[in-house]
Amino acid sequence: MKIFDERGVTLYELLATLVISVIVLPVIYGVFSSGVNLYNKIQVEGQLRDDADYTATMIMNTFYSFPFDYVRKCGDNCIELVDNTQTSITKDNNENQTFYRIDQDHKKAEASVKLELDEIKKVFLIDGKSIDTVSDFSNSSITLSCDGCGEGMITLDFKLDDKRLKKPLELKSQFGF
Repeated sequence: MKIFDERGVTLYELLATLVISVIVLPVIYGVFSSGVNLYNKIQVEGQLRDDADYTATMIMNTFYSFPFDYVRKCGDNCIELVDNTQTSITKDNNENQTFYRIDQDHKKAEASVKLELDEIKKVFLIDGKSIDTVSDFSNSSITLSCDGCGEGMITLDFKLDDKRLKKPLELKSQFGF
């Protein structure tokens, strides 16, 4: 067994390996970095879409769960649902029987959907309670096709922005009542 072997890497082989590495490594890095950037963009857009879907669902649930006679505007980015007759159910307990009484009052009951500034960002409020989302709805709007009507169209224009996106995400939703 020889300790000193004269076979080894030549200068040409070393230079060829370095040239190939200099060509291949930036390509691998470029593919990797664009994959990470695309993943982050998709993650941010997914969160913004989830917030917009959740907000639209909460607004539609308000329309479908609150009995209203007509809808009116209450300012910019504000809609009120108005119920002229309010129905209440009271429970009467006798000795062995339970009775329920249904009363209809002609009082006005209102539910509102507003877009307001809440601390540092704009959020949608339903009856004064904010919809819990992380997105900022600063350039968004809610519009009503007619004022004081029993049938119409609600348009939700969401413009959601994040510092990690190059341009804001714009979503539009419409539903009738």
